[in-house]
Amino acid sequence: MAEKNITFVKIWKRMAATLQQRVEKLKHKAALLQERYTAICRAKSEADSRIAELTEEIKTLNRKLSEKETEIERLKVSSVLTPDHRDVEKTRQFISGLVRDIDKCIAQLSV
Repeated sequence: MAEKNITFVKIWKRMAATLQQRVEKLKHKAALLQERYTAICRAKSEADSRIAELTEEIKTLNRKLSEKETEIERLKVSSVLTPDHRDVEKTRQFISGLVRDIDKCIAQLSV
């Protein structure tokens, strides 16, 4: 019986040592998980901040784009309404021709 107790005690000590090793490994893994979790939370927070910055930048750029598109439309309308140099010259020549024809008619009526 004493021999069985000695064997039992040896087995129990071995199991206790193994159990202690497992507990230490679990503690180490838990600490590692905690460190990783903290790092991931920090990275997520930084990413969220960056996302907020980029979202604001996108809004600003979209607003500027809209303003530029409006400006382009205004310039298109103004360029359509503003006569071209060639058109002005053609109109001047046409009016000058009409004035000459009117002068000829007046001259003929005066005679």
